[in-house]
Amino acid sequence: MISKKMAAFLIINVILVSGFTFAKEPHSVKKNTPTKKVIVLALDGGGIKGVIPATFLQHIETSLGKQSYQLFDVIGGTSTGGIISAALTSIKQKDKLPRTAEQIVQIYKNNGSDIFTPEECLVEMCATYSVDNGSGKGIEVFLQKTFGKTTSLSESNAHIRLLPDSRVRQMFTTAYIVNSKGDIVASPVKGEDYGPYLFNWFDAAQDKTKHNYMVWEAARGTSAAPTFFPVAHVGGGKGLRSPMPEKWVIDGGTMSNDPAVWGVAEALRTGLAKDLKDIIVISLGTGIYPGSAGVGIHNNATDDTPKDGNWSTVPWVVEKLYDLEGEAHTRGALLSVVLSAVQMVSDNQLKALEKAGLQYYRLEPKLTIKQDQMDNISPENINALIATTNNYLKSKNGKKTFEDIVAAIKNN
Repeated sequence: MISKKMAAFLIINVILVSGFTFAKEPHSVKKNTPTKKVIVLALDGGGIKGVIPATFLQHIETSLGKQSYQLFDVIGGTSTGGIISAALTSIKQKDKLPRTAEQIVQIYKNNGSDIFTPEECLVEMCATYSVDNGSGKGIEVFLQKTFGKTTSLSESNAHIRLLPDSRVRQMFTTAYIVNSKGDIVASPVKGEDYGPYLFNWFDAAQDKTKHNYMVWEAARGTSAAPTFFPVAHVGGGKGLRSPMPEKWVIDGGTMSNDPAVWGVAEALRTGLAKDLKDIIVISLGTGIYPGSAGVGIHNNATDDTPKDGNWSTVPWVVEKLYDLEGEAHTRGALLSVVLSAVQMVSDNQLKALEKAGLQYYRLEPKLTIKQDQMDNISPENINALIATTNNYLKSKNGKKTFEDIVAAIKNN
């Protein structure tokens, strides 16, 4: 028999132990444990101006002592930014490691003529630059040498996941489908015969019979800038093309020259993030020349061109209308304005989403009209672009944003 004193003692001990347990429990609840955010790296299009985001990345990698595949969860880009994205997430055959940002900067400095190889065309209305000039030059030849002729998106993904300290889980490049078979398409289907398309790791792994294109195809498709390069022909299984569904695609810059919104969507779609509050976006631009974002009105008047902007197709598309700063639009005013517009829209949208918890940073220097040319591959221009980038990072706003980016990556 337990005495009354002993019973009372046991009851008090049970109460004390229970009270101690309940007091400690809230401190062990998982929701109070800090969680890492999903970091998205988005890289703009812009031809040779891709040396600008590559230089930004070089500073980021140097500051943190790691390569980009170890720093970001999602890496995606448009056009030249898409090529950078693929380069950051594809291993080199020599050392089985992805390229560093510094190595990518060197590609822009040393291989411009391999990419921007003038087209020798027998008819007048050809693209400016060749995919293969028959002498080992041209954008398609260069991309096949860079990424391998037979490396698929899913294989690239698998290689990266095996590397020590690898973080990246999704890579994408943007493109726009303009045809599937190259001829008349009866009852065109969005996503197959026309419309936005992402070459990406996630879909390539989910369905290797439909989305597992070669890495070089993903880079070629995203960079097929109209008038500069021919429409990209990918898939179909002929020659070096993958056995994926045949597509004719153009540069993703025609719809999203700044792919940062796509980056947010991919973080959510792939399940890496569940809410905007889970995401950090680091958007790296290729520089902006403000004049190209608009046109002069009265100063564009001629005997054939009205002074009030009442213009037909020829002034908008063919003639070299003056831009906002009085310089001539070299590739047509409409193309310049549209490319500037789609770039600024993404920035405005993401700034608005900051109110919903998104963490957003963007680096983009201002350029002169000479620096703004997508195909100015002269050493002087490339060095000037790098110098402009470095000077921007020393400016008050550029330095602050860069420091915030480095801190955000360190803390996540």
